[in-house]
Amino acid sequence: MLKPVAATALQRMQPLFEGVPGLHGCVDAALEGSMGQVYADAEEQPSIAVIHLDFYLVAGDAGAPDAEDAVRQLDPPATIVASSDAWDPLLGRIWGENLRPRRRVAFSPADWDRQRLRAFGDALPDGMNVHRIESGDARGFEGLAESLVYNFDSLDDFADRGVGFGIEHEGRFVSGCSSFAISSQSLEFEIQTHPDYRRRGLALATASALIEYCLDHGLEPCWDAHNSMSAALATKLGFVSPRPYTAYELSSDARRIG
Repeated sequence: MLKPVAATALQRMQPLFEGVPGLHGCVDAALEGSMGQVYADAEEQPSIAVIHLDFYLVAGDAGAPDAEDAVRQLDPPATIVASSDAWDPLLGRIWGENLRPRRRVAFSPADWDRQRLRAFGDALPDGMNVHRIESGDARGFEGLAESLVYNFDSLDDFADRGVGFGIEHEGRFVSGCSSFAISSQSLEFEIQTHPDYRRRGLALATASALIEYCLDHGLEPCWDAHNSMSAALATKLGFVSPRPYTAYELSSDARRIG
């Protein structure tokens, strides 16, 4: 049975997660101990580990004695990303038709053209501008989308440790980009735009501001696209080397087999 990993043993899990195809900012944050939870079959010489940070990231030897218990412990609703396709048979045996494959695309950072990034902000419609989210903005920012802040313990925690940039219109946030996960070395992007305000360049502007923040603070920008719109946005921003991979989704009513 997998157990929580002590902070002093987190870095021993790193080799297991080297094969994870995406969400590297989430891996960095969890193994640094700043966000999420990490479980393993052992702390000294682990063969299996699981990160839970909104996603479940499953890594290690799918043939290890505790592998089945690790998969059974996953709690739907959930999105699952495994370190290799060796986990696929076990995931399928335990979750069956409840396991729904979804295509995701991981990107790499580029040699950024800051002038080009700033041009996205300059091209915003009149009356709109990008600004950094401060503590007094956090509640309204959450109102746009909970996913912009929900990996943090509270809104105060987000204001203290997180980073976000947003655009307001008529007294509410209509677009925002934030740190889905953050560590001392990387930042996983989360981006949301209200449906009524899409295709106006707002997402490009907020994401550009967050990329510049990363560059100014020595953080690697991490982009992992869950649909074609997100992938196209990443390409426009300048992310490179798209790498498609398969994730699995379990709905809230998913049931284990056996």
